[in-house]
Amino acid sequence: MIKLIMNRILYLTIILVLPLTGTVNALEDKVVAIVNDRVVLQSQLNEKLSQVDLKNVNRLEAAKLRNRILDELIEQSLLEQAGSRLGIRISDIDLQNQIKLIAKRQNLTVLQLKDAVEAQNISYSKYINTIRSQIQIQELFRTQFTSRAYVSQEEIDSYLKNNVTTNIESRMNIKEYFIQDDAAKLDIGKVKILVKSIKKDGVEEYKTKYPNFDIKISILDNVVINDLPDIYQNNLEILDENNFSNLFKTGRGFVFLEVIKSNILVNEYKVSHILMQTNPMEDSKSIKNKFYDIKAKAMTDNNFDKYAQEYSLDKASAIKGGSLGWITKELVVDNFRKVMVNTPVGTISEPFKSKFGWHILYLEDKRVKNITGNLIRNKAVSILKERKVAVAKREWLSKLKDQAYIEIVNE
Repeated sequence: MIKLIMNRILYLTIILVLPLTGTVNALEDKVVAIVNDRVVLQSQLNEKLSQVDLKNVNRLEAAKLRNRILDELIEQSLLEQAGSRLGIRISDIDLQNQIKLIAKRQNLTVLQLKDAVEAQNISYSKYINTIRSQIQIQELFRTQFTSRAYVSQEEIDSYLKNNVTTNIESRMNIKEYFIQDDAAKLDIGKVKILVKSIKKDGVEEYKTKYPNFDIKISILDNVVINDLPDIYQNNLEILDENNFSNLFKTGRGFVFLEVIKSNILVNEYKVSHILMQTNPMEDSKSIKNKFYDIKAKAMTDNNFDKYAQEYSLDKASAIKGGSLGWITKELVVDNFRKVMVNTPVGTISEPFKSKFGWHILYLEDKRVKNITGNLIRNKAVSILKERKVAVAKREWLSKLKDQAYIEIVNE
């Protein structure tokens, strides 16, 4: 009873101070709902309703729609209040960064975005406040639900077992090399030599070395793998270390493929390294000589592991003989990446410098790995997390409503 009286007093206070706040015109606006110590205004409701086409909606449906939108505004107020109670604040810098991102996505400057908003008779300051509220609610959901949602391996396995339609659309950018042979007169042995030469030296060299062969090169951009002929799909499953397929025969000639880009294939490198910190007064030549000495010993003994354990300052990998395991190029810094990608399998690199110090690396092996299985599991995790978060949000919001003072103000 006391809470009810206090909120009624609060309601009267809000009505009295509205003309003084400058936020609304008391003669044109009114309170349509009280949510704890805040209100939802008719102008807010009207703004939301103006975004809906009501031309062919009867009065009963229009009333239902109005109530639903009012309920959404009440929920938004509850979430904003919860965010404030939990200390979630959106800084001006974060807000400006989000505004810049919104403008960039629409190929606009911030000033052009402001003009576009105001051209729709929307106050830019009100627009900014709406964005701030949205960011606060997103951060609230992230901290309270998304970051805490846990999906077990058993749940993933069960989902994949019962949802066979969880597929990843495999796409690639492919370069198709077509060697025409309508009359089936080409010598397969010579064709294989040609293909080997192209894979090694590049297509620019083939015309000089093999003037009698006619090769047509086509680029297949962002192609869906399942849309390709079966023979193409089968040969794309087995690629060499440089992302070339085997040579195969079609009705009109020979074909081999080169994968330029793929969302399901990644290059992995099995690499070990030795990291050494150096004296700032020591010159590069002296540092390299130390590494050349270690490299010579490792090559003589055929034992990179031994010298990584002895010399490397990267202790986490040193105890494993310098091994970093199978890694992708995205996991290492630029200089390391460049050397790793260009070092032949089974060899030790030249000394090189990164932001961590000086290195040499040993490339044990490399492979092309199909990560479709990983992508499918990641998608399953995302779906299961979304479901858990959605349930948790509904339950939490229902609890907020039960604990809140909410009054719909009728005319």
